[in-house]
Amino acid sequence: MKNNEVLRVEELKKYFPIRKGLAGLFSSRKAEYVRAVDGVSFTVREGENLGFVGESGCGKTTMGRVLLRLTEPTSGKIYCEGIDITSLNRRNLKEQRRRMQMIFQDPHGSLNPRRTVNEILRQSVRIHKLVDGKAEEDSLIKKTLEDVGLAPTDEFWNRYPILLSGGQRQRVGVARVLILRPKLVVADEPISMLDVSVRIGVLELLLAMRDEFGISLVYITHDLATARYICDRIAIMYLGKIVEIGPTEVIYSKPLHPYTQALIAAVPVPDPTVKMQKLPIKGYVPVTGAEASSTCGFYERCPYAMKKHVGEEPPLIEVEPDHYVACFKVK
Repeated sequence: MKNNEVLRVEELKKYFPIRKGLAGLFSSRKAEYVRAVDGVSFTVREGENLGFVGESGCGKTTMGRVLLRLTEPTSGKIYCEGIDITSLNRRNLKEQRRRMQMIFQDPHGSLNPRRTVNEILRQSVRIHKLVDGKAEEDSLIKKTLEDVGLAPTDEFWNRYPILLSGGQRQRVGVARVLILRPKLVVADEPISMLDVSVRIGVLELLLAMRDEFGISLVYITHDLATARYICDRIAIMYLGKIVEIGPTEVIYSKPLHPYTQALIAAVPVPDPTVKMQKLPIKGYVPVTGAEASSTCGFYERCPYAMKKHVGEEPPLIEVEPDHYVACFKVK
C-alpha cells in the first residue's frame, strides 16, 4: 500500500454478454459484449472522497458493485488496504467485507421491511461478531443510531422501515454501514431518491463519517453540484472509461475533456440573467458493443475529433499534478 492508499484499482473490466436468443446458439459470429466497465484504473487515499460523475448508463453503479465483488469482474485487480480482493475465496471475502461496505441508492428497497430498525443493525453486529452479549449489542446499536442523527433512539428502536421517512431510512442504511467501522464505503447516489430538503443532512453525515472515523468514500452520482460539495477529487466516466480525473476545483475551473465541459455547461445557474452555454458536443451516446474495441468511444460526438484519431484509444495523460485527461484541445 503506497501513500496511505486504501483502494487501488488496476485495469478493471466488466463485460456483459449480449444475448441473441435461440438463433444465436447456431450463429458463427463472434460473441458481443456490453462493456459496462472498460479498463478503469484509480486510487483512493485514506480519508479521501472520490466522486464518479457521468450520465445514466456510463457504468458508475456497475463499477461500484464490482469494487465490492457484489458483481464479479471480468478482469483487472482490486486492492483494499493492500489485499487483492479479486483473488479472495468466499470465506476470506466475507472477513474483508467488514472493511468495505456500500450505501445503496434506494432507501426504500435496501432495508428488510420485515425487520425493525434495531433488528436490521443487530443482524450486521451478529454476522460479523462485533461484540458479545445482547447488552453490548444494544449499547453499540444505540450509539450508532445517535451518530447518524436518529435520536432519541427509543423513538426509532422498534419502528419498521415503512414507518420512517426517506431521509430516516437512508440514515438507517448509513448506520448499518457505520456500525462496522469500515475503511472504504461506496455510496451509490445516496441522495438521489430523497427530498431536496433532507439531502444536505445526509451529505453532512457522510462528511462527518470521514472526519470522525477516517472513512474513505467512493461517491457515485450524476449531480455535479453535490459532487463538488462532498468530493476531494472527481472522475468523469463515459462508456465505462474514465475520461478525466483530478481535484474537484480543477475539474470545475479548468475542464479539458469536451465531455466534462458539456456536463459543467449543463449545470443550471440560479441567475435568470445568465445565458445557458451552448453544449460543445452533439449526437447521442452510442451502444458499447464488440465493434468499439479500438476506437475512442467519444469520437463521433467530439468537436475536436480528427481523422488521425480513428482507431485510437487515447490514454489518460497527466496535464498537471494529479490532473489526468484522455483527450483535449491543445491551445
